[in-house]
Amino acid sequence: MALQTQHLPNVIHNLRAAKGWRVQDMVNWHRLVKPLRGKTSVEEKLDLYPLVFDLCTRFEVSYTPQKASEPTRIPPAKPGKPGEPRVALFVDAPEHLSGVAVTISNWVRQAESRGLNLTVHTAGRGTLPGAVEFEPMGTLELKNYAGMNLHMPRVVEVMDYVQTAGFDMIHISTPGPMGMLGLLAARALGLPVSGTYHTDFPRYAVKLSGDPGVEAGSWNFMRWFYGQMDRVACPSRATLEDLADHGFDRETLHVVGRGVKSHLFHPEKRDASLREEWAANPNTLLYVGRISEEKNLDCLVYSYQLLCQHRSDTTLVVVGDGPYLETMKSKLRGFPVVFTGRRTGEDLQRIYASCDLFVFPSETDTFGVVLMEAQASGLPVMVSSRGGTRYAMEDGVTGKVLTPMSPENLQQEISQLLDDTTTFQEMKTAARAYAEEHTQERAFDTFWNFHREQMRA
Repeated sequence: MALQTQHLPNVIHNLRAAKGWRVQDMVNWHRLVKPLRGKTSVEEKLDLYPLVFDLCTRFEVSYTPQKASEPTRIPPAKPGKPGEPRVALFVDAPEHLSGVAVTISNWVRQAESRGLNLTVHTAGRGTLPGAVEFEPMGTLELKNYAGMNLHMPRVVEVMDYVQTAGFDMIHISTPGPMGMLGLLAARALGLPVSGTYHTDFPRYAVKLSGDPGVEAGSWNFMRWFYGQMDRVACPSRATLEDLADHGFDRETLHVVGRGVKSHLFHPEKRDASLREEWAANPNTLLYVGRISEEKNLDCLVYSYQLLCQHRSDTTLVVVGDGPYLETMKSKLRGFPVVFTGRRTGEDLQRIYASCDLFVFPSETDTFGVVLMEAQASGLPVMVSSRGGTRYAMEDGVTGKVLTPMSPENLQQEISQLLDDTTTFQEMKTAARAYAEEHTQERAFDTFWNFHREQMRA
């Protein structure tokens, strides 16, 4: 557990932030971590405590204890169909607005519409439908990832609940406290356990911390965590191959893709009055997502500056919020850019349909739900050849895959497509057709069959 000099500021911050820890908090965390230390996987030699120490010297972390509260109010058990699995899904940060939250909400609504028992379990309040929301005992805040708060429930309360809830299997969506509790419960009760690798945390960690040394420790944890699962769902073939290349057991990896509500995201929702409000130019580019450095937004910023040097017929619309927002606004001050903040529901659907081209420079996303929403709205998409986003579109048909995703290359590809009006229109039509073939219903079928197969195994 060597400590590097450059990590001292983080250590000092974390020590100061640790003053709020209570004895009961330490006991509660120990009840989670101690039983898991002995669990082996493909990463057999991992010791959690040294790893946690190492990561906590590289990130600023603070823990806020919560006051004593009433026991969690457990909603009535969901009915299920005979012969179908009863699945408990564990997820962290329920209030975090992301593609993960959108995907999970879609799964739950699809399950309810079919009379299937898929129950989400979180700690803290969120927007996930029908979730069991355990009362937090404390909240872990990651300073490098603004808005990502990991709530810690009482371990005993969660374990007692799962013992009597009658689930057939457990599915884990995040490797935080709730995800680790799901793993602990599954192993303690002898239940099958699976998980989804939604987010490329090792590369996110490098982007957010600026510390390349954090990647190796993050991969060690991911191999240990997901290596204890019977099956792992990957949102794309790119993610599956990446995990296999990093030492995951290929036999446990399965592609479980995503879908879109193509009846809600639709070109017919184009709104001329919205474009007038933006004072939009003939060609309106769109980005939707978290406004954060790990999304490679500097590439979008500099490419758009270059684009505006060569032509005056474009407007950029940026939808979302995050820690990079003010920096991005500053760098694009004076350019024809509209920042809308967060938008959801019909507002977001109108925005998509009222734009012309979707630009998503991220090289760390494992899929990109926003890409499906954009294509359903009739927008061609520009994505990187790195990461999983290239599997959420069809290169040369519904958009373009860029190698490399650099400001210069992105600017050139955008300009060429805008000038080639025939290809541009063909891509718009193909994007909509692609989305119609990748509906949420079909994606959920794959997700649920993933669990049916596990139950029969």
